Amino acid sequence: MGNFDTDKVYRFLARLKFLFSATNQHGVHSPFIYSFVTKGLYKKGSKKLSVTENVLVKSIAYFDVKKVGLVNHSEELKIKLDSIFQDLNYRESPFDIIYADALSKPFKTVSQKHIHNDSLLLLEGIYKNKARTQRWKAIKNLDQVTVTIDLYYCGIVFFRREQAKEHFKIRI
Repeated sequence: MGNFDTDKVYRFLARLKFLFSATNQHGVHSPFIYSFVTKGLYKKGSKKLSVTENVLVKSIAYFDVKKVGLVNHSEELKIKLDSIFQDLNYRESPFDIIYADALSKPFKTVSQKHIHNDSLLLLEGIYKNKARTQRWKAIKNLDQVTVTIDLYYCGIVFFRREQAKEHFKIRI
């Protein structure tokens, strides 16, 4: 009998569950999220980028981001971003967008001084394995988190104090 890849089975089952419970823009009742989904996330992406990198690029463009925090990422991603956008600042906080791995524990390394009310946290690989999904669920439940968007490939976290706590599952 061959190797049994439990992570692969987990991802397959998580994907099926996601597809049955996710919606498109028509299931979104928040004007802020509806606009972001329809005018940002649903724009055509680059075939040279991964799904999550495309979400990052679309988010930077939609929100006209200037300050990007990259947590535990290679120089290659920074080179890709710099080829698309001019004048991104990777050093000065608070950051407009923070891009992190779902297991990097961004709230341990990113303090309140690194974010502002309109900051966006983009977590890659939220369904890569059970530990990442558990981390994603824990982040969604944090008090400072108000809105989350589950895109299966990645998760988006907002800290907008004026918005009611909501969770969206959107197919892209």
